[in-house]
Order: sequence, then structure tokens, then C-alpha cells
Amino acid sequence: MLPDDNDPDRSTQPLYNTRRQVLAGSAGALGVLALGGAFAAPAAADDDEYDEAPEMIENEFEDDIEILNFARTLEALEFRFYEQGLDNISEDELTDSDVLSDFGDPITDNVYDYLGTIRDHEEIHFEVLGAVVEELDGDPVDEPEFDFGSTVEEPDEFIATAIALEDTGVSAYAGAAPFIENEDLVPPALSIHSVEARHASFLRVLDKEAPFPAAFDPALSKSDVLDIASQFIVDED
Repeated sequence: MLPDDNDPDRSTQPLYNTRRQVLAGSAGALGVLALGGAFAAPAAADDDEYDEAPEMIENEFEDDIEILNFARTLEALEFRFYEQGLDNISEDELTDSDVLSDFGDPITDNVYDYLGTIRDHEEIHFEVLGAVVEELDGDPVDEPEFDFGSTVEEPDEFIATAIALEDTGVSAYAGAAPFIENEDLVPPALSIHSVEARHASFLRVLDKEAPFPAAFDPALSKSDVLDIASQFIVDED
């Protein structure tokens, strides 16, 4: 299971606002050049249209089992978030919400089903990652208990939080994948990574944000991701 966040003030912080602040800070801190500038934007390009590729981050994983269980916990978080949100928010409430007020067909006709498909993808990822851990003679991490607060009750918060979680998932896979030792695990990891990016792009459109805001995505370390994810994980003690 993901380590507990020991911040004594965390329980009093608003989940929605704090998550956005942490995500923005983590992404900004990691937007630096990699490999001595080998992945810098072309010299003739407009600086406003390109970001810089993230640097190689520190490996905080002991082995592939830990990486897989780390990803499994994130997939559980995303799956349960969509499951609870779609259970609490009706299709009419979602399509009539402010966040979708400027959309018509075919977005409003399909958005609820599309979000259900995203939920199903996350569940499949969660189950498959557990199965792979078992195939490698490891123990799949237990699913934590989650508390998403009002983010699974209010349509606008639900979409905004979904964007942040998907962006975090994309950057988490980008940060962990370089440390996978078993090369057979790389193709499926990259396949999940690309699907998470598709989710993020779709959700950004719903929130009237750019679906592909930069030329590079930040790669988040395990610690960076835990700072975000732990805000939705209920402490066991």
C-alpha cells in the first residue's frame, strides 16, 4: 500500500484546492532540460509554444514488483474515483452542469458513457497489474480506502479532479517506466501510459482546457505522486 502522509495538517486541508496546488507545483518544478539539452525545443521555435523535456528523476523503487504495485494503487484510486462519481452524479446532473453548458451533441449524448468507459479501463488496469505481480511471484498490494469528498458529488469538481488524477497518472508512468528492469514489462506499461494520456486529453476538452497543453509532459517521482494521491487515501490508524 502507498505510505501514509505524515503531515499533521493534511486532514484539515481542502482536498480539492490542495490537490490542485500540489499538482501545479510538482509539474512546474520538473519542467527542466534533460541530457544536457539534447531534448530542448528547436532553436527557431517560438519559446511560448514549447516546453522543455523533463530530466531523469531519481529512482525511488526497489524493484519491478514495487513499481507494479505503485501503479496498481494509482489505478485503484482512479477506478474508485470514477465509480463513486458516476454513482453519485446522475447523467442529467452531469450534462446539465456548468462545465458542460457550452457543449451540445454529440458530447452531451456520449459523455456519461465515455466516463464509464474510462472507469472500466482503470479497473482493467488495476486487475491486470495485480495479475502480473502474481506472475512474478509477488504479492499484489491491497487496495486502500479512499475518501474523495465533494469531488465525487459535484459535477464541476468531478471533471476538474479527473483531469488532475489523469495528468498525475500520465506523469507517474513516465517517471516510473525508465526504472523497469524486466524489458517484457515495458510495452504493456507504455500501452497503459498512452491510454491514460487519451483519458486526460478528453477530460481537458470537457473542462475547456487545451487537450495537449505542452510539447512534453512532466515525469513525476514516486514521492511527488504520493504527495498528490495520499490526499485521497484514508489513514489506517
